[in-house]
Amino acid sequence: MPRPASRLIWLRYAIAVVVCLGMGALLAWPAFEMLWLSGSDEDFVSRQNRLDQIQWIQTVLIAGFLYTWFFFFGATVGSFLNVVIWRMPRGETVVTRPSRCPFCSTKLAWNDNVPVLGWLMLGGRCRTCRLPISPRYPLVEAAMGLIFLVLLHTEVLQGGSNLPGHAAISLSYARAMLELKFEMLSIYAFHCYFFSLMMCWALIAWDRSRMPLTLNVVAYGVGFFAPLIWPELYPAAWSDWTFESFHDAARLSVFLTAMCGIVAGTIGGAVLRLALPKPERTDASHRLGIPIMLVAVGLYFGWQAVLAVAAMSLAIAILLTPLQKARQRVDFAGSLEIALLVASVVFVMSWKFWVETIGLGQLIPNCVVLAVSVLLWFILRKLTWRAEVDLARFQRPHEEKSATSPDLQLLASSGTISENNH
Repeated sequence: MPRPASRLIWLRYAIAVVVCLGMGALLAWPAFEMLWLSGSDEDFVSRQNRLDQIQWIQTVLIAGFLYTWFFFFGATVGSFLNVVIWRMPRGETVVTRPSRCPFCSTKLAWNDNVPVLGWLMLGGRCRTCRLPISPRYPLVEAAMGLIFLVLLHTEVLQGGSNLPGHAAISLSYARAMLELKFEMLSIYAFHCYFFSLMMCWALIAWDRSRMPLTLNVVAYGVGFFAPLIWPELYPAAWSDWTFESFHDAARLSVFLTAMCGIVAGTIGGAVLRLALPKPERTDASHRLGIPIMLVAVGLYFGWQAVLAVAAMSLAIAILLTPLQKARQRVDFAGSLEIALLVASVVFVMSWKFWVETIGLGQLIPNCVVLAVSVLLWFILRKLTWRAEVDLARFQRPHEEKSATSPDLQLLASSGTISENNH
């Protein structure tokens, strides 16, 4: 079998060329601009056209650098999440122990740990034992990189165009890098942290592993106390009521929003958990990821988000049911958790639409979304139903020893029962 160094040498050269060209263009930009303008004519129109071309090239370079940096930052977070997903349910450390091959336990080199690209350059196989490495690792890294990019575009570069109560603005890439707003950056970091947790919970449930208590404590702690410190992390309040008579009405509203979200997430998670069949004995998660994730949705986004995310997750889970049956995952472990992750991404991207257009949080829209959720719940329950078979009925009963009968093996060893000599 050819080694990846010879089989994928073109990929390494392409990556090196792109990196060198990008860094060279950024470093040599002043000289390039001076040479470009020095060759311009004295005509004002020609010079203005050259300036416009330079500005366009500069915008492309800055955008490429910005999007590339944030994608690989998110992919690096995804690489760390792969470690968390594998080690935390097993009680292993995620900090001190370096990454190793799961088969031969060989320590991975630094270039093998490059997000997405490391797996591609290895050809999806360990450098030492040549056994295949699961493609889920680069997929998680790429997914987190894309989530970070989408949030960057909507919440930072467009001034929170997806958030209720925020007017959509279009910032240039240079202005976004130089005039950073703490409010939008804090919301961006808060949501990136939330989706990192959701990715961990979803894939831990997919692996049928136990839900780590430490991960839940850290997630709920940040989700509860961070908005109390920075109330602007909650774009939508729990209600239209105001507490102007209180000294700190903003933090009181944040506290009530968090508590209502926790209650709604707990009730919604318990109900959604009943839509799937009883988990198997090998499923150490016991489907606890569903209420854990919905409580986090309510804690980070408010109780209104629980209704929308629950409805969308049920619809996504119904669409994923044929794929689960094709993969012979008859217990549907992790399917609703994956749907909750996707639904949360869709909700955050369309948060303003749900609140300002549909009117989520008002009585009639809430009743409509709740009715749709109940209908989808019954459909998912029907599609995933399976008969419970008591296997103990088909097993031979174990013969119980009488308390008065002597142990034959003990009697034989003591000589009470004579051995048969033939």
